[in-house]
Amino acid sequence: MSRDLTTAYKTEITSAVCRPFFLFQAFFDSGTIRFWNGEGTLTYSGDTYTGAGHLLGMSQIDETTKVESRGVTIKLSGIPSAMVAIALLEDYQDRQVTVDVGFFDSSGAIVVSPYRFFSGKADVMEIQDGADTATISLSAENDIIILQRVNERRRTHEDQKLESATDTFFKNVTSLQNQQIVWGGSA
Repeated sequence: MSRDLTTAYKTEITSAVCRPFFLFQAFFDSGTIRFWNGEGTLTYSGDTYTGAGHLLGMSQIDETTKVESRGVTIKLSGIPSAMVAIALLEDYQDRQVTVDVGFFDSSGAIVVSPYRFFSGKADVMEIQDGADTATISLSAENDIIILQRVNERRRTHEDQKLESATDTFFKNVTSLQNQQIVWGGSA
């Protein structure tokens, strides 16, 4: 798949020493959670990412030349049991999830702007609760999944009232279906 990568990004990918990092974001009603796969905190573009180190895992992200949705699973382990309640109570399905890939230089500075490698919607969350800590796995489907959904809406007056009770835009559509329209005059 063709990508619009900057020259600096391509240089980092092909360099002899490569120091990649991943930024994970999940947008929920109660706020956005941000993790990265290192230690400590990382600030990028005004946002602070919590370091999850080896506790953050991610499945392989597959791409094909076909137009099809491929998902990803993000796994976070070592979560205190007290925080599992938040995961259980939060409405997570269909919330935006992103994964960005960036690179550090030898001093630990971000070399190039991270590239949005995955963008999708949260689908299934699995929680494995242990005695002291828990593991949460969040599966997300690529944004292309929306192409597979059936549109249940109809463009009728009744359907439009579901969205706006006072809108009368489609009110006369039914009467137009059998309307005889004379176009031009007979000479």
